[in-house]
Amino acid sequence: MTVTMMRQALALGLMLLVLAPQAAQACRPFGSYQFVEDADGGVWFTEGDNNAISRLAPDGTVRAHPLPTPHSEPSSLALDPSGNIWFVAMDTAKIGRLGLDGRIVEYATTDGHPSLVAVDRAGEAWFTQMAGNEDGGSHAGHEGHGIAKIGRIDGKGQMHSYPTPEGWPTSVAFDGQDRAWVTLLVPGVRGAPPKGHLARLGRDGNWTLAGSWVGSCPGNMIRLPDGGLAYSDHCRGVLGRVSAKGEISAQDLPAGTYIQQMSATADGTLWFTGDGKSRLGRIDRRGRLTYLERPENGDQTMAVLATRNGDVVFSEFYNYNINRLTREGTYIEHLINVDERQGMREVRTGEVCYIQFAARIVSKKEMDAKRAEEVRSGRFRPDGKGTEKLVEEKCLVCHDARRLLLSRRSDWTPSITRMHAYRDVRNVEPLTEEETIRLVEYFNEYYGLR
Repeated sequence: MTVTMMRQALALGLMLLVLAPQAAQACRPFGSYQFVEDADGGVWFTEGDNNAISRLAPDGTVRAHPLPTPHSEPSSLALDPSGNIWFVAMDTAKIGRLGLDGRIVEYATTDGHPSLVAVDRAGEAWFTQMAGNEDGGSHAGHEGHGIAKIGRIDGKGQMHSYPTPEGWPTSVAFDGQDRAWVTLLVPGVRGAPPKGHLARLGRDGNWTLAGSWVGSCPGNMIRLPDGGLAYSDHCRGVLGRVSAKGEISAQDLPAGTYIQQMSATADGTLWFTGDGKSRLGRIDRRGRLTYLERPENGDQTMAVLATRNGDVVFSEFYNYNINRLTREGTYIEHLINVDERQGMREVRTGEVCYIQFAARIVSKKEMDAKRAEEVRSGRFRPDGKGTEKLVEEKCLVCHDARRLLLSRRSDWTPSITRMHAYRDVRNVEPLTEEETIRLVEYFNEYYGLR
């Protein structure tokens, strides 16, 4: 697994189209790479396209907090003991803190792009940081750097850097003793298999390797209610665990199991995403793995959060809505009205689109089915100018068919611009100015929100 693949898996999103009676009332979906629950049961989430950190309240209202730096691509969230929200601005190489008063403070990182953030009991933010050239190329905005590390922002706002002993960090979490654990990936070179490490990291910067495996790619580490940890390793096909005493064990998973993210309930049950059939996975306390059946929509589940009241909140790779599986076993989609979200105003009428435009949900499902078929066939809509051929020739090399066929955007400019970065990473000829304009117009017309 290369960093390009990891970033694409994180950055790719699908916008959900729900047509409203008037264009001014169109529902704008919001991207969610990660969720975190606060003390009042509110669910905080990232909004990639909306460049915001937002909160979905228990009553269905949403408040967005726009980020001060444009095009930040917030990718990860963590809640500190005081109730502040820490976040990663992946594309602008910053770590941010959203205070209880709504003020945002940003800390610029160095040497590469940050990816994931976690907070210890002292309220200090720890984050993973790629070097920018782990897969042999450089990432836009971070050329010339070569240090993969864990960063830490202490209580005084000072930055500390802990270069990895080998490879790059894929996740960081704290055990019941508030010790930092890190999963490390060392990519295979010239046909050699990758290596994976599990390590502890002290505040003094000392690394202690606790486990190493060949043919391993560990990540997605989370804390368990008993003070232990769990992590996934797709390359070895196992679910790894670290007990509260630091003992390491692994459970073999059924062939083909892929864990994108995990979240633990109070009794230790694990919910996970990543299934190619758009289902949620569940691993009970005895280690039994099952999937919850759900109508397949051509998508794949992504972020997940098991809430304290028994619900499971999740997002999808290509959908930008928030889904909820209630403890009663029913599914709900949270959709928000654009005009209700300007500035800092709250939506006070609940799930506006879900309530106001419930009849549109039926047509949305029909559209999803049609789009899923387009994904399988790989056919783009002809515009009479041959632009669909340009899409096939110039775009599929940097974004897969689902991204191009299923995304829902009001303006495709940011997405097409992002293609430039991926093409640069893959050493593919860049789009010309004329091609860029043509593609933006094409996707706005045939695959944009209306």
